Amino acid sequence: MIGRQIAIIMSDTIYEPNPAPTADRDDKWLTGLNYVLFLVGNIIGVSSLIAVIIAYARRDAAPHWLQSHYTYQIKSFWAALVGVVACSVLMVTVVLAPLGLLGLALVWIWMAVRSVMGLIRVIDGRGQPDPHGMWV
Repeated sequence: MIGRQIAIIMSDTIYEPNPAPTADRDDKWLTGLNYVLFLVGNIIGVSSLIAVIIAYARRDAAPHWLQSHYTYQIKSFWAALVGVVACSVLMVTVVLAPLGLLGLALVWIWMAVRSVMGLIRVIDGRGQPDPHGMWV
């Protein structure tokens, strides 16, 4: 009787092939590299552009937990870009220039904190809990 139950359970089991461990490791490395590029992007903006291109290119092929990181990186890039443009417009005016400078500093800190927290999560092997959110 027990043998029959095991046979029924085994026949209902769906086995999916495991992806190659090297592919997962490479995606994890590339995701971490993106966070480092975002950190460097706080100083040299071109590296952030490279990171978002990599994120768009790798998001669909990555494992699910890394897809959340790529989505998080893409959302971070676009939100930071909107913030920088808005603060730059404020800096053009004489009266609102201090608010523009303060806004740029806050965007810089926000992006640095998001990048560091994302890098820590990648190193720990955890996905992003809320990749579409704007908080850390």
